[in-house]
This record gives sequence, structure tokens and C-alpha cells, in this order.
Amino acid sequence: MNNNTHECNYLPEGVFLESSKDEDPEFSWLLYIKREASESDLEENHYLENEGDPIWTTMLEVIFCPYCGEKLPGTEKINKKSYGKFSHIDSGSWSGKVF
Repeated sequence: MNNNTHECNYLPEGVFLESSKDEDPEFSWLLYIKREASESDLEENHYLENEGDPIWTTMLEVIFCPYCGEKLPGTEKINKKSYGKFSHIDSGSWSGKVF
């Protein structure tokens, strides 16, 4: 696989799909959903410094693009019983939290 991102015309702003390297024994595709700071967020939250700073990010292992339905390359070798991990990172305060 030459490209580790999925190009999809239906992905909304702040959403993207990225894979780990082919050689990685824990190969996976991750759906990222990010909320970035806007000017009004900076006015409301003094922990944020710049527009575009991440407020929170959610990552989820996926096999298909949820927006176009395309099966993502390299997923045929994935152990589906242990697949589907997710995490949520909240960066909107002085001490970030990982869920």
C-alpha cells in the first residue's frame, strides 16, 4: 500500500481515515474525528491558545469507510475478533484526558 490515507468525497470537515504502515504487525485503519478550536472557543476557554488547536479527538479502528462504504485496503489480514478499539482524547483543559 503506497498511501496511508483514504480519499473520500463524503468525509466531513474534521474527519479523516489513516492507516498504520503495512509492515506493522498491528496494522489498522483509524477513523479520526477532531474538534478544533474556533475564535469563539478561544474566548470561552482560556486553556486554548490558537485557532485550530485540538479540543478533542476520537479514534476508532474501522474496516470500511463509514461515509462511502468502501472496504479499506489491507483489512483482509486483520484479526476481526480483536479489532474495533477506540479512544477519546479531551484536550480542552489544562490536563488532557484519554478515555
